[in-house]
Amino acid sequence: MARAALITFDDLIAGQTSYSFDGDGDGSDDVIFSTIDPSGFNTIGPGLFQSYINEPGLEGTSLLNPDLRVDFLVGAKDFLKFGFALDSVSEGPGTFASFQVFDSSNNLLASSTVPGLYSPSSFPEGLINVNFLGTASYALFNFSSDFGRYIIDNFEGTYGTTEVESVPEPSSTLGILALGVLAAGSCFNRKLSQGKKSKQDN
Repeated sequence: MARAALITFDDLIAGQTSYSFDGDGDGSDDVIFSTIDPSGFNTIGPGLFQSYINEPGLEGTSLLNPDLRVDFLVGAKDFLKFGFALDSVSEGPGTFASFQVFDSSNNLLASSTVPGLYSPSSFPEGLINVNFLGTASYALFNFSSDFGRYIIDNFEGTYGTTEVESVPEPSSTLGILALGVLAAGSCFNRKLSQGKKSKQDN
């Protein structure tokens, strides 16, 4: 029986452009998150007043396409779930997280787009939870936010060399080509006061 594993990003080091997870402790990575942003990831963002983020998390720029990629080196099955928050003052359809899951032949297994909303919280946030048949090889993330930053946390799924069988590596990187990386912008913490001020002015 496949067992779910939870990735909390507590050991993520700021500035890294990839983050790996070995769910079964066999010394081989099961999951790798990666970005083409040369500035890499940050680990802090919206602070304590959030429903789905318990810092540290995986924080990065939302100015890329895709913004983030995750590879399941030995496959993932059944479901994937994670929380997100966006560096935004506005909420609604234009402020969102989009997630697409693919198999090793680049077939789309599942997709979800969720708007970031105040829940209440310091920043718009949401929860993505997709179910699928087959074995996932990788997934792509895209985020839309006012100030060009996002954070995810508590990435949950069934993956690991003792849980699911091995699958071939994907034949395409599907858009992980070096596009011009725009300035990453500043962290959520600077935006918190701006966000509160904007909401008060309204």
